[in-house]
Amino acid sequence: MTALRVFVFLGAFLLFAMEPMVGRLLLPGFGGAFHVWTTSLMFFQGALFLGYLYAHLVSERAGRWHLALIAMPIVLLPPTVRIAGEGGGIGTLLATMAVDFGLPFIALATTGVVAQGWLARSTLPGRASPFFLYATSNAGSLVALLAYALLIEPFVGLSVQRWAWAIGFVLYLVSAFFAYRATHAGGPAPVMATEAVAPATETVAPGRIVYWLLLSAFPSVFLMAVTNLIALDAGNVPLVWVVPLALYLGTFILAFGEPSRVPAAVRRLWPHFAAVGLFFFAGAETGGTWLQVVLHLGVMFAVCLAAHGELHASRPSAKHLTLYYLVISLGGWLGGAFVALGAPAFFTGLWEYPLALAGLALTMVIARRAELFAWMKGPGRGAVAITIVLIGAMAWRIASASSSAQASATRTLEVRRSFYGLYYVLERPAPSQHSARGTERDLVSGTTRHGRQFLAPEHRSEPLSYYHRSGPLGDAMAILASRPTRATRLGVIGLGVGAAAAYVEPDQSIDFYEIDQAVDDLARTHFHYLEDCRGDEQTLVGDARLTLARADVRTDYDLLLVDAFAGDAIPTHLVTREAVELYRGAVAEHGVLLFHISNRYYDLRPVLAAIARDLGMHAATKQFLSPPDRQAADPSVYFVMTETEGELAPFVERGFTPVTATWPEPAMVWTDDHASTLLALMPD
Repeated sequence: MTALRVFVFLGAFLLFAMEPMVGRLLLPGFGGAFHVWTTSLMFFQGALFLGYLYAHLVSERAGRWHLALIAMPIVLLPPTVRIAGEGGGIGTLLATMAVDFGLPFIALATTGVVAQGWLARSTLPGRASPFFLYATSNAGSLVALLAYALLIEPFVGLSVQRWAWAIGFVLYLVSAFFAYRATHAGGPAPVMATEAVAPATETVAPGRIVYWLLLSAFPSVFLMAVTNLIALDAGNVPLVWVVPLALYLGTFILAFGEPSRVPAAVRRLWPHFAAVGLFFFAGAETGGTWLQVVLHLGVMFAVCLAAHGELHASRPSAKHLTLYYLVISLGGWLGGAFVALGAPAFFTGLWEYPLALAGLALTMVIARRAELFAWMKGPGRGAVAITIVLIGAMAWRIASASSSAQASATRTLEVRRSFYGLYYVLERPAPSQHSARGTERDLVSGTTRHGRQFLAPEHRSEPLSYYHRSGPLGDAMAILASRPTRATRLGVIGLGVGAAAAYVEPDQSIDFYEIDQAVDDLARTHFHYLEDCRGDEQTLVGDARLTLARADVRTDYDLLLVDAFAGDAIPTHLVTREAVELYRGAVAEHGVLLFHISNRYYDLRPVLAAIARDLGMHAATKQFLSPPDRQAADPSVYFVMTETEGELAPFVERGFTPVTATWPEPAMVWTDDHASTLLALMPD
């Protein structure tokens, strides 16, 4: 039995250690999109389904030849991205994962079901109820995810991760041999007459299969909805991916353990937890504060625990375990596909959150309507009263959010959801001291502002927010204007609303590098910075690193502004040593690298200071605090790099602080192989 547990645990560990590792490998080619993780998760759920389908079809015949089949992925070790993403969409991402990671993932996905089948047909104790191995499998998955988030990702580079995973796969094959030998040593098992985990029937009704499907699909949708809600604002990094998935797996461990550990209160009161989540979801499109993030995670845990407890309670006899797990995996994949493929195409908001809860509630009500009605007439009356109060509170929340928006005279002009984010174009009266400037228009994503503009014709050329002339960007442009040789070419990574174009003079040009076509569309449709640009401007749509590296793209910039970090979703591949080396090669002689790194959660100054020191560049930083009487400017943090100390001196004269005075001890140098966002989190 120990060999079987080791086989299942190790297979699950490798399976779920592979998921965030593959996500890290893929992000550089796909621009750090918040949908990269949900699409990856959808792919992995599909691969899991294929593994379960294989196990179901060959469950009675999975013998020694199965060991040879699961050894086939050795030819693909270590895991490597062989297809360049080049900022592609969902199709390119799925093709990359299928070619590079599909075979080893499917092989590992067969482990749990095949092992349970071996046990059920053996003479070992526990063969009548092999479902406990599902809890062992989920325990391995949970350990892998937590280890990756807290130990592997912060301290181990990708090259070491890939080879360590390859060694682990070899050990997995060894454990498979011993597990097979342990379960086949005593010959075939006698026919089980009374050893059933649930009332056994020779057939499973279609309605029961649909019930399993929905009980696995809706929690999967809710998991990914909560992940999107958090990742949209807190960043698309392994830590953000792993925590919700770890909680989700924890619900399987509790529900499928022997005995099942789903509290009766959770079974009865999960709709009330869901109502609390909906209360905080109403009127907001992101996870919000860290307290709200914890709340949404708690709601997800309670809801998924209730659903998976019901899924465990409706399990069939061991005879049908492969069908049971096949349906569960299909439900998980359908839920993932709905969020990754359907939601961006049909929704402008994160509406999969309430839809998942509504679908799960409807499934439970229909399946257990007789029990529910009996409970409501008796001990459930108090819960019904609480439900009515919560529904009233949600209605008040939605109404108050609506009235608050009306009272502030803020209008939503457009909501756009793309593969890369969720954007709102808002319009409101300008602040009182700027009333003469008329209406103000903002582009926001979650709680992050990506730029704003006054709409009065005589004021709309004024750069606002993080790009105000009184801020660090204004300092940099003034320094360039004071040089004997006039700067003529500007480059900006990250378009926003195009506010940097307000600095361009008639004899100058500016190139914007933007990963998302939707952002360029919004900037040109609702804002006027690009339209009013006095010089030449163009937007190059695609991943900035890949575009800059193309031979047909002219660079030689006098100033290259890297402005891709304000959204609290850190695209780590844009702030590694290799990335900065690329930027360095994209600027002209005496050119300046300027980074806008304002962020609520991450402090990138030590990271950039370490890279500058490693490359032998001179660097300084400035934290700009907007005066109370200057509401057109927002607080911001900038970081500048130059080739010589003399080129840095004008920035120091304007209030920039040399990094040698702030970080005398170098931090870890981020590289494409190793970049830990966990270590860059703000200490407070």
